[in-house]
Amino acid sequence: MRENELVRFIYLPKITDDGSLVFAQTPDHIPFPINRIYSIFDADPKFPRGFHAHKKTQQVLFCLNSDIKIIVDDGKKRATVFLDKPEHGLFLDKMVWHEMHDFKKKTILLVLASNLYDPDDYIRDYKEFLGLSKASG
Repeated sequence: MRENELVRFIYLPKITDDGSLVFAQTPDHIPFPINRIYSIFDADPKFPRGFHAHKKTQQVLFCLNSDIKIIVDDGKKRATVFLDKPEHGLFLDKMVWHEMHDFKKKTILLVLASNLYDPDDYIRDYKEFLGLSKASG
């Protein structure tokens, strides 16, 4: 899939010698100061995750192990992307609905976030998201 305003990949440098090393730094690779890092692992493959957008937070998602399908939606366009290389990240801007599907037992998803956790930053209702996305844009 080609990149567009909705889908923006972040490509990190990969160094290979007696193993592989991938690194990221701001502002060279990550387009925001990182204020939170979390990972999702041991997720039950039967249950997709996400199903929300953020009012203010930007994120970059990296699948460190295995692969994952991610659906992104800005209220006008919807796209499906696959993450399967630890050096390829998916940038999620604020106000992008995202769903994570097809976890495997070995999937490890690393998330870099621009903001600290704030439950008021989440939009968990898709109809509300659509209304807010149209109002903002």
